Amino acid sequence: MKRPADRPRRRWLINAVFAAVVLLAAGGLWLALGPDKTGASRAVVDFGMGITEQIPLDADHDYYYEVGGYVVHLQVSQGAIAFLDSQCPDHVCEDFGWLDQPGQWACCVPAGVYVTVE
Repeated sequence: MKRPADRPRRRWLINAVFAAVVLLAAGGLWLALGPDKTGASRAVVDFGMGITEQIPLDADHDYYYEVGGYVVHLQVSQGAIAFLDSQCPDHVCEDFGWLDQPGQWACCVPAGVYVTVE
């Protein structure tokens, strides 16, 4: 016959095993569905009319686009993207600075170029 003192110890052991299983399952789901494995984000450049281009932010590169009669220079450096130069009349797009966080955006309205970090 079991002693009464064994019941709390057995409950504790069952709870500990259950907690370990739940934590392992949560860790497995996080690894499978969690953040991008490369850690790199991307920018989506929208030219209007449903035309877009995805740019990885994990490799430094210069991009030049001729849009709406203007040449727009986007630069990717150290995981961020910025309008480096634009031939538009007001150059407001250059004042947005470097974008590196999901949800940040910048645009060159005269050229019709919109950049969003994902």
